[in-house]
Amino acid sequence: MVYQARTRKRVHGIQIRRGPDGSAFQKCEICGISVAVALADMHECEPRKDVKKLKCGPRSASVVKEQRKIDQPRSAFRVFMEELVKTNMDGNELEVDKKGFETWKNMTREERFLYFMKADKINLAYLKLLRREENDMQWRADDEADSAEVGKYDWNYEYDDYYDSESSGDLILA
Repeated sequence: MVYQARTRKRVHGIQIRRGPDGSAFQKCEICGISVAVALADMHECEPRKDVKKLKCGPRSASVVKEQRKIDQPRSAFRVFMEELVKTNMDGNELEVDKKGFETWKNMTREERFLYFMKADKINLAYLKLLRREENDMQWRADDEADSAEVGKYDWNYEYDDYYDSESSGDLILA
């Protein structure tokens, strides 16, 4: 039995809409914004909002750097690398990083101890600053949900305790 070859039917799909120049975008005649042709009927022109710029003077970079140093805790390796970069200002940062990493790997525990002490000092100062900020915050107590009466009147309140179906009714605490 011989099968006859089927002729393929041409399918007419959705015609792609294009602008007059063949582009998928066209400029809005009112506002001049480039809009996709397929979405042109949904486009609503809005007046341009002017961006307001602050009229304050530029901040000095040293103040920002000092704030960053105070704000962040550091590891002993980071303290070591900061000192190494200060002493080796060759300009090639990759070489300084490689040299610092190799030096750190080859250091003994006694040589590293100095940097661990400096890092601990910086981290303690950071924690003191955090505690001071925490103590200076205004705390408002919201006792609404912490009330002992919450579960008594709310029938949809779900308890954390439940009964195990396999046991003889023993209470299991979650």
